[in-house]
Amino acid sequence: MFERQIKGIIAVSIFLALIPFIGFFTSSPMNSKSPVLSMSSSKTLIVEIVDENGEFGVFFIEPRTSANQMFSQLGFSRKITEDMQLQNGMKIRLVPEENHRGIVVEKMDAAKRLALGLLLDINLVDRDELKLIPGVGDVLAANIVAEREKIGRFDKLDQLMDIKGIKGKKLSKLRQYLYVDQL
Repeated sequence: MFERQIKGIIAVSIFLALIPFIGFFTSSPMNSKSPVLSMSSSKTLIVEIVDENGEFGVFFIEPRTSANQMFSQLGFSRKITEDMQLQNGMKIRLVPEENHRGIVVEKMDAAKRLALGLLLDINLVDRDELKLIPGVGDVLAANIVAEREKIGRFDKLDQLMDIKGIKGKKLSKLRQYLYVDQL
């Protein structure tokens, strides 16, 4: 009797262990559908949308897509009167139509930008946002902000070498996270 129970437990265990493999080999990833605008590539733009309720989503958009085209692809009924081209790292806040033209355009927060692999504009980040970058502590962040205030704005990242604590090796690491927006 005891021996039959052991064999039964072993048989059930083997069967349960095989279920994930059966599922893996019988389901085809080519047949599964991804949600609209959820696939990233090196050429897609990353845009965040926040609705009136504060719920948000991050979407991967083809270059040269307008806001109204994106809303249409997402199934939104909203259309804006002054359509615009989307830009990487853009945050679109949907607001009630009577208060505004229907949207407010902002920049995505620094933490989200870094998590998504987007660079930060050295002329727009504040001290706390700079501290999100690996290797930048409180003192270095303060020195960067102080230098920016002193010179007005950075024209190129190489100007960071004028700051105490930033040499060639440090600058090459910072280049992975920062850029200078050319006005």
